[in-house]
Amino acid sequence: MATIQASFANAAEFFNSLLVVAAAAILLGRTIKGFEIRVVGAAPRAARFGGFNANQLIILTFAISGALAGLAGIIEVAGPVGHLQPGISPGYGFTAIIVAFLGRLNPLGILIAGLFLALTFIGGEQAQIAMKIPLDVTKVFQGILLFYVLACDSLILYRFKLSFPNRQVASGTH
Repeated sequence: MATIQASFANAAEFFNSLLVVAAAAILLGRTIKGFEIRVVGAAPRAARFGGFNANQLIILTFAISGALAGLAGIIEVAGPVGHLQPGISPGYGFTAIIVAFLGRLNPLGILIAGLFLALTFIGGEQAQIAMKIPLDVTKVFQGILLFYVLACDSLILYRFKLSFPNRQVASGTH
């Protein structure tokens, strides 16, 4: 009976998460406030020239982000376990950074990236059980994935120029 209740609780948490993603997508993509938030995030100086109160929008965005992080913490603590445990944080903050970069800071992309990283974590646990591979291999894979995404961004968005110190060209006459 307890497993059935836990399954329903997990399903409710999942659907609540989908609602939060949908609300964030609508807020950022379909409202004036979302447009203002995107402009402040992309170019704060341009937002000030556009008449947006950048400081107020930054504080609003921090408050919304903090509330969502708190909600995620409540779901994690009250969800599968049902009570607070010592050492509850397995480092989800670092994983969240990878998810945000993989999702391109888009709510729907973050949902897909989160599911993908969850699959890598579950796959790592299964590999640990079946093949006696250390669980740290999964963390290394996730770190390499973040490095790869950041490297691709750097190579696509920025033009690197190699400069060498002035070298003397040898002349043919002595």
